[in-house]
Formats: sequence, C-alpha cells, structure tokens
Amino acid sequence: MKKLINIVLMFLFVFVWRSSNAQTKSMEAYWDDVDFSDTALVSSKMLTDKLIGFFYSFTDGDEQRFDSLSVDGLKVVLGKAKANMRMYEYVLEFALNGYSGMGRDKVTDFLLNYPQLAEGEITMEEGLRLDSITEPYQKVRVGAFAPDYAGVAIDGSDYRLYESRAKHFIIAFWSTDCEYCHDFLTQIRKNLNLKSDYELVTFALAENQEDVRQSVKKMRLQGFHFYDELRWEGKAFLDYHVTSTPTVFVLDENKRIVCKPYDWDELKYWLKYNK
Repeated sequence: MKKLINIVLMFLFVFVWRSSNAQTKSMEAYWDDVDFSDTALVSSKMLTDKLIGFFYSFTDGDEQRFDSLSVDGLKVVLGKAKANMRMYEYVLEFALNGYSGMGRDKVTDFLLNYPQLAEGEITMEEGLRLDSITEPYQKVRVGAFAPDYAGVAIDGSDYRLYESRAKHFIIAFWSTDCEYCHDFLTQIRKNLNLKSDYELVTFALAENQEDVRQSVKKMRLQGFHFYDELRWEGKAFLDYHVTSTPTVFVLDENKRIVCKPYDWDELKYWLKYNK
C-alpha cells in the first residue's frame, strides 16, 4: 500500500511539474514580440496594454491562485525587463501600483523585494532609484506602523490618531459617489463594534463637506470622518499612498498595520482567523 501511495505521489509531482513548466513557457512566449532593451517602449500604449492583458489573465480562479499566478508571471516579466534597468523600474512601478490598488498584499510584498535582481547586480544609483519607487509602499505595507494623522473631523472634533487609545482601528478611504465604498463601510458598521472594539477613521472624496456629512449620516457611521478639498492630493491620501477607493487599513492598538483588505469578504476572513 505504501509503495502504491509513493507511486501515485510521484506521478502527481511529475504532472504538477510539467503543468508548471508549460505554464512558465506560455508566460515567456507572451513576451516574444517585446524587446525589453528598447527603452522607447517605456510608458508606451503597446507595453501598457501588454502588461494589463498579462496580469488580467491571472484573474481566473480563487484569490490564492491569483496571487500565485501573479507572482509566477512577475518573475517572468521582471526577469526579461532587467535587460534594461529603466524598463525594470517601469514594470515594477506599474505592477506595484496595480497590485497595491487591488489590495493584493502578498504580491505587493513580493515586488518590494525586487524580484529577479541578485545582490551586486545593480549600481548604487540604480538601487536608489528603485528605493524611491518602493518607499511609499514600504511605509504602508502590512507590519509597518501607520502614518500619523491629525485634523478636524467634519463634526468639528479634533483628532490625532497616535493619541487615541482604541483597541483597533479601521482606516478607510472612500468616495461619496462609490456604491462599492458605501457597501464596504455599511458592512463594517453592521458587523464590527465601532463603540468599543474598533475606532473608525475615514477620509472621503466628495464635491464638498456637506456631501460627506449626508453620506455618513445615511450609513449611520460612527467614528471620525474627514474631508479635504485637495482630494487625492490631501495629506492622508498621500501619506497612505492611496490610489483607488475603497482602500482600507486595519491597525492594532500600537497603530501597526495588520491587514489591508480588498473587500468585506477578505476582511471577514481575516477577522475569523485573527481575533
């Protein structure tokens, strides 16, 4: 019986290896018509469309498979892009912006380690340029201490994040004309105790402060809510490197980022295993 199990496992290993190998070859073939040494392609529509099509092809299946396929795909494209560091920088920044915007922390963290670049393979100047690209993402990765924020909420109350003694925090960036944002925040209000367990702090994109006030009232949201006329250029949006809404951060009592959920289902799953 044991011998039979070993034979079955061996065949499974061979099958998985062959499937993985075929998949990698398919990913590599996708880039056959791209000359990564040609920096004229940087920011071109041709390259942008190719990147979007490449990453979009990984969306079939569950989230874990999506992350796994994305990492495999990034290894391929960044391995080719390093033929020219200007190209590598562009692809890295493009991918970071996309995956961080989707809340794919595992993929984002993978990118922050500069995939496919070996130690001593780049110059100090190139390394500094890469660090300047990743710095905003490093500051808000899971495990980092969240940027502090101080301001006057729409109800007139003064607030400073690092002076609060709440047990946990939900930091949410949203838009008043985004139904998906409203759904996410409503689920948070319905399912989390915002009186004692979680302090909700939100930053809204809106035409004016009154729109924020009415939306907050309609959703019956407790907490501290902020509006900045600078919108995307507001301090909080810049400090947290927010490029899309909704963007949500969960902080522990020490203001350390412990989760960056993409939607309510992902937050619910995290809460289930991290109470």
